[in-house]
Amino acid sequence: MVDGSLVGRCGLYCGACSIYRAYIDGGEPRKTLAEKFKITEDKVRCNGCSALTPECWGTGCKIVKCLDDKGYKFCYECDSFKDRTCEKYEKIAVGYLERGEDMRKNLERIESGDTVAWLLEQDMRWRCPSCGHPISVWWKKCTACGETL
Repeated sequence: MVDGSLVGRCGLYCGACSIYRAYIDGGEPRKTLAEKFKITEDKVRCNGCSALTPECWGTGCKIVKCLDDKGYKFCYECDSFKDRTCEKYEKIAVGYLERGEDMRKNLERIESGDTVAWLLEQDMRWRCPSCGHPISVWWKKCTACGETL
């Protein structure tokens, strides 16, 4: 089954987002993020970009706010994205690209209507090769089995 709420509006697969993973998996990842950002663990929560609630961390995302202000669902709808002048997007995209996640390429797939296949591919890609548990693009170790990623 494909979870459409995991289609990131910026092109990130929400299932590989540290905040989403920490919320869904709970335990140490959630505690670690809460400590890092000096917030309570209950504030570390997100349902994915396409299912945000007021309680979700993603409602404070600069990209989500920008898209909402402009009336867009995805970054690919914006001229600033197309001509690479959106500083918010470029800064985030470079960081993810360094981790092997090409958000621009992902948005091309989403824009083309290939979303279901993309979601299935992303779900398989962002799993621990040892135990198969979903992982974040930022994790260095699987939180389920401890395997180095």
